[in-house]
Amino acid sequence: MNKFYPIKIIQNEKRIVFYPQELNLQPIQTIAFGNLSVIGSAEPHQSKKKTIEISSSLAEELHIPDLPLKLHLFEKEGTLFIGPILGIFTAGFTNYPHTPLGNRSSYFAKLLSLHDQVGVFPIVFGLQHINWKQGLVTGYFYSENNWQQVKVPIPNVIYDRLPNRTVENLKMIQEVKMKLSEEYVIPWFNPGFFNKWDIYVKLRKNNQIKPLLPKTFLLTGAAVIESALEDFHYLYLKPIHGSLGNGIYQIKKYKEHYYVRFRDENDETCLYKFTKLTNLINFLKIDEKKNKYIVQEGIPLITSDNRMIDFRVHTNKDENGDWIVTAIASKASAQCSPTTHLLLGGTVQTLQEVFPDDEIRKKNTKKLSQAAVAVSKELNKYWDAKLAEIGFDIGIDQNGKVWLFEANAKPGRLIFTHPKLSKNERYTHKLILKYAVNLTKLVIDKPEKIFHELVLQ
Repeated sequence: MNKFYPIKIIQNEKRIVFYPQELNLQPIQTIAFGNLSVIGSAEPHQSKKKTIEISSSLAEELHIPDLPLKLHLFEKEGTLFIGPILGIFTAGFTNYPHTPLGNRSSYFAKLLSLHDQVGVFPIVFGLQHINWKQGLVTGYFYSENNWQQVKVPIPNVIYDRLPNRTVENLKMIQEVKMKLSEEYVIPWFNPGFFNKWDIYVKLRKNNQIKPLLPKTFLLTGAAVIESALEDFHYLYLKPIHGSLGNGIYQIKKYKEHYYVRFRDENDETCLYKFTKLTNLINFLKIDEKKNKYIVQEGIPLITSDNRMIDFRVHTNKDENGDWIVTAIASKASAQCSPTTHLLLGGTVQTLQEVFPDDEIRKKNTKKLSQAAVAVSKELNKYWDAKLAEIGFDIGIDQNGKVWLFEANAKPGRLIFTHPKLSKNERYTHKLILKYAVNLTKLVIDKPEKIFHELVLQ
């Protein structure tokens, strides 16, 4: 990892950058910040200063704000790149300066507050903040417990944190993403939400990962549910584009009766009984759900305090680009809830709380970690530089076997509400910021690789 240094703007009419002697840069003719560049020069400090000093005239032209920043210098073929600027693209902005992103402001504040520990300039922005004519973005920056808007060049790389699929599928959002990635050739990471059926189809091709997967079918009609109920103890009906536990049905056949458990629009758990399968099918409106839902085998999971539990396993790419586990937490379902989702009444527990015995905890931690890393590596074959983090929902059945239920390209942060997981949260944030630095360096060093992987694919 390249070193990063404090930024200082000095009064000087020349377009010039003074850098630490230890960098030993080649002659510079162009200075770049984000997606703006101007003709300029760079010289090493005459002293042993460990700062990057930027002339006021250059800072003005490149829209480098006078903020407490620490950044990297990258050099390629006579161009000196100052940065990187990480754009965090999202939606749902408010008019309140202290909470510009509503109840998500705290999450973004935690992420951005680590900028000086990594050497990156992160800003949060939406489509309304882009000035295409000037090539500038008026985004939100968080530092020293304060939000402020700053006008900077269009970023080097973009981290996609759109809040949901509805927003993601808006035409104007799609147009902005396409323009930034194709016209500006800016790499995005973690773009889009995973499709449950697509993920299953990809993973089942790997013979080492296939045993982790519950049997899963695309819902093509009532016959799929009828057949599955003959084979499984119970099953789940899940929307392929669903998240947060919304739209999930747990279905079970017992003594010639059919039971379906789900959460209604008021977040109340409902349990209905049917004497005929046709009545259940009509209730579920299967025809409307064809090819939009999957049917997944239900797995009898281990329990804690008589509540079903599964595990959220968070993986990130580390500084070397290798997948590692950064957090594991248990999620216990609410009483009678069909799932363990936290927004549906589930609760977070640490592995120490679920497995107080050291040996059992170590054994299960190893199994969960190995499964998550193996699946991360497999998904990386399809998305490569586009993926920096994944959240997995993994279960352990009553025989100790590990099962993968879901993979999430935009993992929720609710497990980090547990006080003993705050350090893990900071670690995941740091790795995201470090990934932005690594991706920027890769774009500068091997632009043809990024163009092929992130634009042409």
